[in-house]
Parts: sequence; C-alpha cells; structure tokens
Amino acid sequence: MPLSLDTATPNSYELEILTIVNNEGEGFDIRNIFLECNIYESIKRNFLLGEVVIGDSVAFLENAKLFGQESIRVRFKQPQGLQDTDIHEDDLIDQVFRIYKIDAVTRLKDSTQVFKVSFCSPEMITSKRTRISAAFNGSMTGIAAKVAAEHLDIRDRGGDIKKSKSTLLPGWQVREESKGNQYHVVIPNWTVGYTINWLCKQSQGDTVNSGLQDSFYWYQTAVGDYRIQSLDSMMKIKYGGGRPFRYLGGSENDFKDEPYDMTDNNKTGMGRRILSYQVGTHADVLKGVVEGLFASKQTTINTTYKYFSERSYNFIEKHFSGTGQSLNEYPFVRTDAETLFIGSSSEMGEDVSTKLRESTLTPKTIGSYSDAYQMLTSDSEFVNDDKNAFHQANHEIHLGSAQFRNAATKLLDYHTINVSLSARTDISVGTVINLEIPPVRPGDEEVEPKFNNGEHLITEIMWNLKPNALKTNLKCISDSVLNNIETTKIEYGESEKT
Repeated sequence: MPLSLDTATPNSYELEILTIVNNEGEGFDIRNIFLECNIYESIKRNFLLGEVVIGDSVAFLENAKLFGQESIRVRFKQPQGLQDTDIHEDDLIDQVFRIYKIDAVTRLKDSTQVFKVSFCSPEMITSKRTRISAAFNGSMTGIAAKVAAEHLDIRDRGGDIKKSKSTLLPGWQVREESKGNQYHVVIPNWTVGYTINWLCKQSQGDTVNSGLQDSFYWYQTAVGDYRIQSLDSMMKIKYGGGRPFRYLGGSENDFKDEPYDMTDNNKTGMGRRILSYQVGTHADVLKGVVEGLFASKQTTINTTYKYFSERSYNFIEKHFSGTGQSLNEYPFVRTDAETLFIGSSSEMGEDVSTKLRESTLTPKTIGSYSDAYQMLTSDSEFVNDDKNAFHQANHEIHLGSAQFRNAATKLLDYHTINVSLSARTDISVGTVINLEIPPVRPGDEEVEPKFNNGEHLITEIMWNLKPNALKTNLKCISDSVLNNIETTKIEYGESEKT
C-alpha cells in the first residue's frame, strides 16, 4: 500500500514506492527506514542525481549487500487537489536509479546507525564508462540523438511519455533540431558524456540572426524523460498555464486547511503558494563584466587562408534588439551610459542633493567594454566531399556562436531566485513559472512590484522527501525586468509618512 499522508497540509504527498534491489534480485522496501531523500534536476546536468539517508537498526546495510551496484526506484505524487480523481500518470514521478556510492556511515548507538546512499540515472554510469571513436553526419542535435540511441539506449518515442513510464525505460520527451543538417564530425575516443555536451555546445546557432537563446541543453526530467532543447523554446513553455504562484507570507500552518487548487486565479490555495523564497543573486556587475555576459570580443583565425577577423558582442544590443526573445521587455541593467553621482549630507527626511563626479573619461554603456573578455577561436575551410556539402563543427564560428554560448551560460547564474513550493510532481526544469512576490512595505499598503515579478525560467529543481512532507525547491532565473530602470519613478508608500 502507498504511504498516504495528511492531505490537509501543503507538503503532503503519497510515496508509493521506495525500494532497493541488489544484483541478486533481492528487493527491500525502505519507506519505513528512510530519513530523507533528495532528487536533483537541472538543465545544466545531463542526468538526474539523488541521495537517500537511511536509519538502520536491523543491519540493513549488510543484509541488503549494498556495495554501490544496486538499483533504487522512487515513485511519488502530489495531492489530488479539488477533483476526486487520481493524479494522472503524466503528473507523478516514477524513476529507476543506479546506486553508485554509500558513505557517511555513522553509529549513533549500539542498536542504530545512519548512512547515505547516492544514486543517479543508469545512463549516467554508462556515459562515463563508454568511449566513442566514430564519424557522423547530420545536425548536431541529430548526432547527439544517434549517440544516445546507440550507446545509452535512449529511444525516440515520438513524445509518448506513457510508453517510457510504463516500461521504465529511457526515451526522448523532446528532441529539438538545431540549425543546419550538413555537419561532419569525428569523435576521437571521447566518453559518451563528454561527446553529448560537446555536441550541444556546437549546436549554438551560427547565423547573423542567432542569439543567446539559441543555446541547446541536454537534460533529464524526473516527471518526463530526456530532452534536448534551446533556451528559446524553453521560454515559451508556461508551467501551470501561466497562472501566478504567490508569496503571501505567514507560516505553512496559516493555510494548511485551504484547498489544493491550481486553477482558480482569484484564490491562491496552497497548490500555488510560495512557501518561502531567497534571492540568490540580484546583481553582480563585476562578474558579468569579467566573464563575458555583458560584452566580449572574439578573434577568429582562419587557418586555411591565413587571416583573422574580430567580432564584438553587446548584451543589450543582442538580447533586446526587438526580436522578442527575452522573458520581459527591459534589461536588468541600465541602457544609458554609466555615470557616477555623489550624494551630499542632508537633514532627516529631506531629499539628498547629488552632483555628477567630474571625469575625463567618456561615459559608455555597460555593453560597450568588449575588451574586458576576449576569446580566441579558429576556423578552417576544408572540403569534406567533392561538392563541399558538409561542414566542420565550428563552421562560421566567426559569426559569434562561441560568444553567445558563453553569455548564455553566464546568464543562467546572474539574476536568480530560489523558491520553495508545496508538494509538486508535475513540474520540470526548462519551463517558465510566473512568480508574484510583493515588495517589502511598511504597513498594509499594497504596491505593484516594479521590476522582479513575472516570468522566470526554472533551471534547477530539488525534491526534498521526508517521511511526513515533500518540498519542491526551485532555482529560477530572469533575463529581464518588467520596467525600464532609468524611467521608473521612486515610490515609498507609507514609509514617506514615518
């Protein structure tokens, strides 16, 4: 029978299966002895990872013969909500993992010990131990899918998640095709894991119209299956139909009796409440400058005809050039030339007078300093066949694909927020969540947030399972803000009266 918990609390869930099976086929149900289980999902990680902490008072570690070569299956689901029907199979998590590490064995007393079991997707182990020496033709993501089929047994099921879930075998949920299908690549004895990440890196768009969002990522989802997707397509997928998730303050007990509702926009039940949040990084201009997020210069050497070309990249021009690729309309940095004002002393309650600091340097915008981060790449114009129908992997790299890929990587860690939701098993990375977090205000006055609410891309998820609760912890990023920083008026609300 599934482990049914109190469905009146926001963190309730049903843990149907938590079993360990050793190589001899002996199975063990550990639902009654596990203390905590975490499952990690990320668009920057190819495979799922996890760990479970076990409290052992029956010599389970020895009796189960755990030595890092066993399997573990986890199957759990969120509360049913307002409907009196069971959770759909597509909205629960059911995964088989490979145990690879047992550590932190600690004796608490003569009759009890605890230890940690680390696990990962079976395909991850295979990707580390298998090497490839072969030549391929086609698109970069198409080659990656071929490598997955031949060496990891990840099959294209036409988007049919049910087939993968019913057999617990890996398959493609989404496999987006990258630009160009005329590439010729030779994999020189690389591991499968290194190969797929290299292919995704080479899948960056290679035309003058390409942008940061043409970056491709290979990742595995817990609720679905494997995906190869670009940031551009991720930003078009709205989780929960775009309905907002709200932070209303208070403790979890303040709304534990509210219905678990995901559909009513006028009422924020516990299904759409943000239990807590923490801003990871609001701004880090220095890091963005020195790591090439805001600007960079790429020098490309053509080794065939012995010449070089240079190309500068500007975040504001590339990301906010009217293409509508960003989540919101305005960048999270100022678009005007940077200036430095100095504040003077003032009486309590009076406005601070300011003056511009004198300088002999001409003010520039934040994206104008391309020399701060420089890249060196090479290109070769050689013929792979008599019709020159195929290109090498870095074909037309001088157009800036390496710059855009680097900037996209840095973008995923620049403007971040971590939020904790109630138990959710229908959520995955690579989707956009609508967050509503009111600004800090004195008194009871409600004011619309100016910058940081709205759509955020989910990049990481950690499901934290305990015997009596499940929390869904998200890391989200935003590549833009709601209003223009320079023109937005300052409003203090009731604090003006205090």
